[in-house]
Amino acid sequence: MKQISGLVVLAAMMLTACSSTTTTAAHGTSSSPAAPTPTTVQHAVAHGAEAPIDTVPWSEVGPGWMLAMWSPATPTRGGGEVPEGEPAPATSTTTLYLVNPQGGRYALTTFPAPGDGPSPHLVDWSGDGGRALFSKVGDRDLTVIEVDLHTGTQSTFTVKDGYSTTPRYTRPKGKAVLLSKSNDVDSPPSLKRVDLAGNDQLTYPVAQLGSKFGPDFLSTPDGTRLVMGTETGGLAVMGNDGKGIKTLPVPGQGYCTPTRWWDKEATVTVADCHDPDFKDSRLWLVPTDGGTPTALTQPNSGQEGEVMGAKTAWLLPQGTYVQALGACGYRFLAKRDDVSGKLNKVSVPNVDDHESVDVLGVYHGHLELQASLSCGDGEALLDYDPAAGTSTVLLGPTVNGGGVIDAMVYPGYE
Repeated sequence: MKQISGLVVLAAMMLTACSSTTTTAAHGTSSSPAAPTPTTVQHAVAHGAEAPIDTVPWSEVGPGWMLAMWSPATPTRGGGEVPEGEPAPATSTTTLYLVNPQGGRYALTTFPAPGDGPSPHLVDWSGDGGRALFSKVGDRDLTVIEVDLHTGTQSTFTVKDGYSTTPRYTRPKGKAVLLSKSNDVDSPPSLKRVDLAGNDQLTYPVAQLGSKFGPDFLSTPDGTRLVMGTETGGLAVMGNDGKGIKTLPVPGQGYCTPTRWWDKEATVTVADCHDPDFKDSRLWLVPTDGGTPTALTQPNSGQEGEVMGAKTAWLLPQGTYVQALGACGYRFLAKRDDVSGKLNKVSVPNVDDHESVDVLGVYHGHLELQASLSCGDGEALLDYDPAAGTSTVLLGPTVNGGGVIDAMVYPGYE
């Protein structure tokens, strides 16, 4: 990471105190004031400051807030050695932070050092904003961990033979969990819904969609429908009860994956599609009402330069920004040239050009980003302002050291 300079002083806007007590006095016709009424007010902490879980101003938590898993261990590239005298990932506990838009943080819970075992990964945030979902893969089984963000309490259930399964909350509030299992040596892809204790509720008929890879899906914000990826040239929509399947063809395409909602009304999804022979990839905008899809990017064979593919996209006042894919797992931010359609790499201040950048979401025209060492560990959480061309590190070097393992924006329009 480059040394930060010229950061905006946010302390003037945000009080660093976690709480304060104020008194008010009301005057009537006499000169004797009424008895003071004490009132406790929780204030969001300022950039770089840390506070405990019992001071979170929950009435303020919403868009712009983020969850982040942080480790004090120094990030390393795959297979790299930890610098002498510095903490190692295997012996370091990890902390789940709630981070406000200004970069203040609240420590919610900790996870023990993994030793030689797997570490839990943050996979979802419930739509009611009060819980987070983690997954931890063992030799074959999957452990699903739920954290109550108000108390830090952890609860778990196990998915037998769930090593290729990804859990996600149902929408709108996260009252159940969807288990998406990709194709593996033991069984075909599947998608089922379980309660928060892991008990089966419903198995979805994903075999009808013809996908051999896995049931990639998006939930509508109200939770009534699922948009699914297919291998039959487009997407499909089905009810939350698994019924009423409707196909959404995309011309000339084979396997498609829904990646995110393009609009706040959740009527159009961004789809990452490949041609039937898997020679080219392309982003499309696909209306869920069956309307005509629109190509968002040019076909990409992975041979035309640094951009070897695109995963998804966001529309900002400054243009269309894309999560771009490079060689050997390298990921970066790119912007579409609206005239030529070409994707051009965007250099983010405070991030080395050789580091990977993942887009987490958008808040007030800013892009919320996670920077990682290429082919290595997560490093920092940043807020990037495309209009000003500036960025602010919110967590990790150079704020509190260590590295950001996983991060996620507040659930909703991301």
